[in-house]
Amino acid sequence: MQNKIDNSVEHIAAETPSRFSKVALAILNACPRLIRRARISTIMARVSRGRSAAALADQIIVSGSNFAASIVLVRGLGLSEFGKYSIAYAFLLYANVLQMSFVGSPMLSIAPLMTGKEKRQFVDGMLTIQMLASSLLFVTFATIGAASRIFTKFYSLPCVLIFACCVGTFQLQDWLRRYYFLYNKGNLAIVSDVLSYFVQFVLLYVLWRIHHLTLLSTLVVMFVTSVAGTIMGPLTDHFHPAWGHLRETWAHSKSLSRDMLIANQVQWFGIQGVLLIGTSIVGSAAIGGLRATQYFAGPVNLVLNSIENVVPIRLAEELKVKGTAGAYKFIQRAILVGVVSLGLILVPLGLFGRPMLGFLYGPAMEAFYLPMLLQLSAIVVWIAGRLWFYLYRGVRDTRALLRANALSAIVSLATVYFLGHLWQASGVVLASLLGQMSIVVYCMFHWLCYRHELLLRFLPSSPVKVEAFPSESKREEVGMVFDRRAEW
Repeated sequence: MQNKIDNSVEHIAAETPSRFSKVALAILNACPRLIRRARISTIMARVSRGRSAAALADQIIVSGSNFAASIVLVRGLGLSEFGKYSIAYAFLLYANVLQMSFVGSPMLSIAPLMTGKEKRQFVDGMLTIQMLASSLLFVTFATIGAASRIFTKFYSLPCVLIFACCVGTFQLQDWLRRYYFLYNKGNLAIVSDVLSYFVQFVLLYVLWRIHHLTLLSTLVVMFVTSVAGTIMGPLTDHFHPAWGHLRETWAHSKSLSRDMLIANQVQWFGIQGVLLIGTSIVGSAAIGGLRATQYFAGPVNLVLNSIENVVPIRLAEELKVKGTAGAYKFIQRAILVGVVSLGLILVPLGLFGRPMLGFLYGPAMEAFYLPMLLQLSAIVVWIAGRLWFYLYRGVRDTRALLRANALSAIVSLATVYFLGHLWQASGVVLASLLGQMSIVVYCMFHWLCYRHELLLRFLPSSPVKVEAFPSESKREEVGMVFDRRAEW
């Protein structure tokens, strides 16, 4: 291409009158450079204005604050108490699995394909479901936690009750941040997460320095900051629960919600369930160390979490414009870029991980260097599996999600007891790594087996229109509508 441009420049200069030849030659010689600069400027402008930049900035705040807070908690609580916090946090993540299944995943997958009033009614209906879910989670965790006090004094009653409050408000704040990204209001999502995560770190640090940091005070701070990050929602946007559209919203999303619930629960048992089983093998202090090393992978986690607010929406757009084939190519590019990028991030963490663990968390954490390396490897494999899940979720092939998660849970749970006793903390992480690898292998195998069927599900530029709340006779024939306001 450059040779063709150079030849054209020389040809035009030869044909140009002498008094203009030097000026024309200078302008034409500058064209390739101007074109390259324009392309770079266009790319940078798209990145700086799009969802991806806001999502990445948001996750820098979230992951950075969580990482800094983990340092404070490990040093202030000690590994044993931090282990108790880690176990409680695993159950909070289980509640988040339920929230993503019933609310988050359907909202991010279906709402971008709607427009105008239909989209507004669906999102308000999802808010109604979220409020009901948060209330139910509070009652469930408070009841089960209080009843567990009959058999064990592992957690105090105040800790149980305030943790139940944390679970409910944490899910509401998580819904709000996804709502902001859905409507391309990433700046407001950042403000909400600053209130919820960065302020949380500041308060924990202050409690640590004045020697009042306990497990109970930690949970109180989590509850207060989650409320602070949630209440800004009604102040910035005029959304409200749509009780009148609750039935229609649930009818529109129940199929995807049901399948995602089963798939995500199985996945939780394959990852967090392994951690809980590992607690009985290696003890709460070792589990606390493993959780601390997970926070240590902050640069990796911020990329992983930011894609949840971007990729599903972008994938829906690819499905509408280019069909399943375009969505598949998009996911494959994302897997390649993600794995390579994360691999480059992991190299310095692997080389300097041992002294950094000792410096940040204390000398006792240096013993978790090998488990940290295994966890970083598991995260790289996890992102590949997660991107495959976005593809299958987008094309509504939930059987792949169910089978892959079931295989992962079986592999992880079948190996954790043996590997945990053999290599302690490293064995627990290795069992989880094997489970993540099985997900990627199955997803690739499933695509090879059902490729032709999946390609026919969404064809390029399908003209089908969707009603947000279709009649009962049409609900099984719902297609997709592309919302062009959902920009990358």
